[in-house]
Amino acid sequence: MNILQVSAPKSGSFWLNTVLKKTLERAGEDISYFIKTRPEYQILKHKKLSFKDQAGTDMLDIEGDGVFFRVSSLLKEPVPNIADYSKKATLAWTHSTWCQKTPEVFTFFDRRVCIVRDPRDTALSAAKFAFTPYMQEHYPSPYKSVEEFFSAEYENLLEQWVWLYGNYLLHSKDLKLHFVFYENLLKSFPKEYDSLLKYLELELPAQEKQKIESEVSFSSMKEESPRHLRKGKSRKWVDQLSIEEIEKASIKAGALMRIFGYPLTPGEGDKLPAIPREIPKKELQSILEKIDWKKLY
Repeated sequence: MNILQVSAPKSGSFWLNTVLKKTLERAGEDISYFIKTRPEYQILKHKKLSFKDQAGTDMLDIEGDGVFFRVSSLLKEPVPNIADYSKKATLAWTHSTWCQKTPEVFTFFDRRVCIVRDPRDTALSAAKFAFTPYMQEHYPSPYKSVEEFFSAEYENLLEQWVWLYGNYLLHSKDLKLHFVFYENLLKSFPKEYDSLLKYLELELPAQEKQKIESEVSFSSMKEESPRHLRKGKSRKWVDQLSIEEIEKASIKAGALMRIFGYPLTPGEGDKLPAIPREIPKKELQSILEKIDWKKLY
């Protein structure tokens, strides 16, 4: 089995990757890595990046003009042959949004899993992450503080969230894409995990599932990758955003948030998101048509 995981940055990507990796290991599935077959890996594996063995993670960039394998800001090259790549990269990871090459690339993976997180918390996390030592070295920000970054990029991050997840939801049936929600992993891990296992067509004993839940808890993972993980919480936006910033999220991303079931205001309570039974394609198309995506990237 080979898996492609999809997400916006700071949406729980590392968490999902850890869950998938431990699941494949416990299920007796082989895991192989394309990047580790490359000669560059022997040098890159000694670099101190954001998380342990980041250099050994198969990061895939799917773009209109090509498909590339990447290691942070240190290496980016065209994938020589996507069929060969997918056989060696049995657990690949992409932050790429939908483009004309997406359907073709996805066909080379047996399973496709997308993790979603509340766009307000995603934006807050992205602003803080921008000022970590890793990001300052590899993707330096032009802003002087977390606050300045958030103020300047908040609206853009909201629209990027809508463009990425709106397109993936619109095409989810054709792509046979399974959605996992960050908030559900936090609040209702067994239920969300069972849904993932069903999609992967894997079975694990109850004891093994409990072990994985313990091993992927935030406290356990933070010990492994303190540079990449911070607090692992949901609804940070309730305490950290102003009324105006909450309203801006409703204006820019509210329509898609409603489709996923996210609350737009604190007063709506701590509702857990879900995929709608029927994908509202016309509404999604209307939402996406209003976004000038070329200005977002």
